[in-house]
Amino acid sequence: MPTVNPESQSRIGFLYESGWEKRVFTDKPYNPKNYIFRGFFMPVYETMNKNYAASAQAQEDKKCIRRVLKLASKGRGSVHPNPMVGCVIVKNGRAIAEGYHQYPGGPHAEIVALRKAKDKNISLKNATMYVNLEPCCHHKKKTPPCVPEIIKSRVKRVVMAMRDPNPQVRGKGIKELQAAGIECIIGMHEQEAKELNKFYVKWITKGIPYVLMKWAMSLDGKIAARTGDAKWISCPEAREYVHKMRAGVDAVLVGIGTVLKDNPKLTVRLGEIEGTVPDLWRTNRIFRQYKNPIRVIIDPGLKISPEAKVIGPEAKTIIFHHRLNIKAKLELLNNNNCKTVYLQKNKNGTMDFKQIMRFLGGQNISSVLIEGGGNTNARALNSGVVDEVFAFISPKIIGGENAITPVEGNGISKIGQATRLKDIKIEKIGCDFLLSGKLQRGNSKGAGINQCSQE
Repeated sequence: MPTVNPESQSRIGFLYESGWEKRVFTDKPYNPKNYIFRGFFMPVYETMNKNYAASAQAQEDKKCIRRVLKLASKGRGSVHPNPMVGCVIVKNGRAIAEGYHQYPGGPHAEIVALRKAKDKNISLKNATMYVNLEPCCHHKKKTPPCVPEIIKSRVKRVVMAMRDPNPQVRGKGIKELQAAGIECIIGMHEQEAKELNKFYVKWITKGIPYVLMKWAMSLDGKIAARTGDAKWISCPEAREYVHKMRAGVDAVLVGIGTVLKDNPKLTVRLGEIEGTVPDLWRTNRIFRQYKNPIRVIIDPGLKISPEAKVIGPEAKTIIFHHRLNIKAKLELLNNNNCKTVYLQKNKNGTMDFKQIMRFLGGQNISSVLIEGGGNTNARALNSGVVDEVFAFISPKIIGGENAITPVEGNGISKIGQATRLKDIKIEKIGCDFLLSGKLQRGNSKGAGINQCSQE
């Protein structure tokens, strides 16, 4: 079977392991003698030179994409709902410019890097541009498309970690670059790139936010003593970690029970947790200027007090309720950096989490961190909106049959109905342990209530 020259200018590359081979998409005319599969979003599949993986060029590409991913991550918490994107431009084996997207409406990573190269009066002819996401080519947004500028720069190659899942872009940016004679390679560190922008990927493809759920519990699975006291189950380092999580999401969600019992602020207070030490998150310029996440309160009966700490100038607050004929209170709340949203009860007499997430997605909220109590957690899991769980486990034993657990509700009747996690990670945070994992979709049922939709 013929091979493809790795330096071919007409190649659209999509690299992945397949035994001893590497495969790429190409725009060459289809010939059944040369091709083994016709792709559905690119013209054809072709076997590539199997020596590429061990070549110096491939190792350089991987190294540069790793740098790009690190650069992109600097935009965490400040670019949403846009994706985090980094860019490195290399010529003659030397990085000559780099950049990353810093805020919505600001220049994209590619433009930042191109401008830096221009400021240095460096010709980009025969240079390689590395990005973690396919460059944009659409116009219906705040900034001009990047592809025309890349073409003008005369770079020879563009190496991308993944396609942009945005329907307005997917594959189109690649085609425009290829039509201009620029070699495009896709798929280098693709899984890492998708994980980095998992919030964006879900929001741009489904219109709803990526949902994280967090709780802190004792070794015997309690989130509070039988009296309701919960300060503090987790250690200072674990609580600081939670503030980092808040700094990286668009919204934090709790139920009215948590608001009435704990009166939390739900803001980012990095460096203010007693018992922690300074770190880069605290001194990083972006996070010093970071805007607090939107606070989302599930309050069916609108019991919240206008004096609650979750209402105020520090951050916007959205309250979901289904109360009528309370115009005076609604006006008071809505005039205090707060938005009240009326939702009808579902057939179970509770708030519909799927409807809530659709509303939040429509507000350009791409990620939500649920920090609720046992009942809020159970309803969210039962609705199937949760994507990932973070459980902080403290080496303490609380006991008590009336002490609440992280997931309340009616529970399941068979262990086989339990919701399962995948991609499990365990790490030590101070004296606590953090167990995290993504919810399996499809086969598992049950999430603390009778049934759990895993759609």
